[in-house]
This record gives sequence, C-alpha cells and structure tokens, in this order.
Amino acid sequence: MRYRPAHAEMEQVARVVVDRTVLRALQAGPLRLVCPRRPGPPWVVTSSLGGGLVDGDAVALEVEIVPGATCVIASQASQKVYRGRTRQRTHVRIGEGGAAIVVPDPVVPFRGAAFVQDSSFELAASASLVAVDTLTAGRVAHGERWAATEIDSTLRVEVAGRPLVIDRVSLGADAPARMRRFDALATCVVIGAGAEQALAHSAAPAPGASVVIAGSPIANGAVIRIAGTRVELVTEAARDVVRDACAALGVDPWARRW
Repeated sequence: MRYRPAHAEMEQVARVVVDRTVLRALQAGPLRLVCPRRPGPPWVVTSSLGGGLVDGDAVALEVEIVPGATCVIASQASQKVYRGRTRQRTHVRIGEGGAAIVVPDPVVPFRGAAFVQDSSFELAASASLVAVDTLTAGRVAHGERWAATEIDSTLRVEVAGRPLVIDRVSLGADAPARMRRFDALATCVVIGAGAEQALAHSAAPAPGASVVIAGSPIANGAVIRIAGTRVELVTEAARDVVRDACAALGVDPWARRW
C-alpha cells in the first residue's frame, strides 16, 4: 500500500528508520524532526520551520519500524495550516512484533486553507498500532469556525498486506452546517492489546451531548470516532480511549512530553 499524491515530484520527504533503541532520521524541506533522548522507546517529534504549513507546501514523513521495535510519533505543537493549498502525508511501516504510537496534536486549518492529508499504516501480522488523528474547526476565537476552503483527511490501515481501515473526512464550504455544534473530530485506531477497553468508551449519546463517542470493532482492533463541542474535550476523550492500549505497550505519551 503506497500512497502517491499528485505532483509527487514537489513533495519534500523526511525518512526515519527505528531500531529497538535508536533511530536514524533524514530531514527534508520545512518538516523538522526532533528525536529527544529519554528512557524507553525512541520518539520522533515533528515540527515546522514556518510554524505550520504554508501555501504550496507538500511534506511527507516515512517511518520504518524494524521487527520488535516500538516508536512514539508526536508533534511539537498543533499543526497550523495557513491560507492556500497544502498537502501532508505520513506513512508508517511496522515489522513483526513492532509497535507505533502515533499521537500528533490537532490540525488547525486557517480561513482559506485547502488541506489534504493522508496517513497510512502498514502492519505486519503481529504488529501493534495506536493512532489518533484530530481535526479542529480552526481559530474559533478569531471567528474562523470551519472556515477552511477544503479539508480532506484520509486514514488507512493495512495488516499483513490486506486493507483493514479506510476512513476519510471531507469537508468544504458547507462544513459549518454539517458540523453543527461540534468544533473538533478525532479518529482513534487501536490494533492489538487495549482494543476492547477502547471500545468500552463508546456509548449512546444524550441529546445535546458535548462529546459523542462511537466505536466499531475490526479484526484484532477497534476504530473509535469522537466529536466534541470544544477541542480540549475531544483531546481528553481521545487520550482516555487509547490510554490502556498505550499502557499495554509500556508508554504514556502524555505523561511527560518534553
């Protein structure tokens, strides 16, 4: 499973190879990688030279996790997407017995942003994954609620060469009407230990609920979708959903970020 975006020749690709205790990183374009030294598995923390994606940016992060290794992939701050057309791709390949915890901060699209995102995960049969992808309405305090021109975000998971999850969010000018009272959306994917606990957070929402959580079982895993009236409610709910799965992998990615 290889995603090839249009205008791929313009794409700036950063690549990381993760071993059991070390990683090798090659940075590219405006995408910057911080690899903090700390006990436990290696971390890859993404950041940007311009503080976000600007018109014309097409960036990609490709991560190869060798068999038996674990890696945490996070971000230094929320992903700001400025006015103009931008593209972001993440591809993570996980070997047998390996694991990835992918928990970037939320995407914040500005007014006039046209943002395309593709996150794909290629797992060996015995690999594990915890992934959280969060989209927000934008700079609500500045009057930019769902004011982006386009938001197109796709999350794909393949296990042992077979597609397991294809989840897409596509929003345009009608986003304020479609999203109604909700200011943020999150998709959580858990493959391996902790999936059952993640599904337990799903419940029938009360009328007018500030947070709605709906789960779907998949082979050896779960997909949980969260919508909330405030960003912090969605991020807190997402952390609760995947906390047991992260603990099973021996990592709390929010205990001490830096």
